[in-house]
Amino acid sequence: MATLTPKLTLAGTAADFGSAISLSVSDLLGVKAPLQSVSFKATAVSGGTKIDLDPAGGGNKYVYVKHTGKQADGTTATANTLEVHVHNGSDARDIGRLKAEEFLFMPVLSASKIQVVSNSTQTIQVEYAYFTQT
Repeated sequence: MATLTPKLTLAGTAADFGSAISLSVSDLLGVKAPLQSVSFKATAVSGGTKIDLDPAGGGNKYVYVKHTGKQADGTTATANTLEVHVHNGSDARDIGRLKAEEFLFMPVLSASKIQVVSNSTQTIQVEYAYFTQT
């Protein structure tokens, strides 16, 4: 068994939010194979096939997804939005939209998988990883 240590820190000033924000949480998550270390995939353009980032089955997972701000070539910038979907065997639900450099980290049920697609005419290079929960 391996241990993954996620940490989230939110901070902001009173001038921006009315009162200062200071929040920091972390956890120790037990993980095992199957897993996919940090990798990259290119999305299809809007209307294209959604790209699977993690397989269905094999246990509940933690999934990380980041919009790199780059097209599929890894160098050309894009401001297109990345659509993130959860597919549960018969239905894909849009659960989020990531702008360039935004990310998400979330638990996903075993029967579901995460899929991504660009919302416009440019492909997007996506950074992702998944880890099966123990």
